[in-house]
Amino acid sequence: MPPTPVASVVFTTYNQPEWLEKVLLGFAVQSRLDFEVIVADDGSGRDTGDAIERLRPALPYALLHLWQPDRGFRKCEALNRAILASRADYLIFTDGDCIPRRDFVATHLRLRAPGRFLSGGYHKLPMATSRAIGADDIASGRCFDLRWLRARGMPGSRRDLKLAAGPR
Repeated sequence: MPPTPVASVVFTTYNQPEWLEKVLLGFAVQSRLDFEVIVADDGSGRDTGDAIERLRPALPYALLHLWQPDRGFRKCEALNRAILASRADYLIFTDGDCIPRRDFVATHLRLRAPGRFLSGGYHKLPMATSRAIGADDIASGRCFDLRWLRARGMPGSRRDLKLAAGPR
């Protein structure tokens, strides 16, 4: 059995294999890799499982795909199953369509403290901008660059300050 991970990253998915692949690739280029990823699948079709199995050999972290039958919206049940299956004492929750920046896991682990929780945010992108993000953009981190995003159709907003400020 592999060593116990320092953190379990948990998120749900439902019939969104294109976004799931981008998220899994984002976790593959983290600055720390001593974590596991648990995909809590709320009844996706075969395409989602196929995407996971296609990527699995190239992923440098442990990946657990927990699928439950599609009986309507049961996201919370899927998350509870993922929590029970996690092997780490520290859980990081995110969404199945949010590509993590390279320092996402490291930042969580650096800022963690007993009796505390961390909360982050996201920057919603227009669909055309999201679709323009490829594996190379994720690996290089350029999909987090404000100029790169704007060149691909993201309009300016006050939320851009989060991207311009960079990691803390």
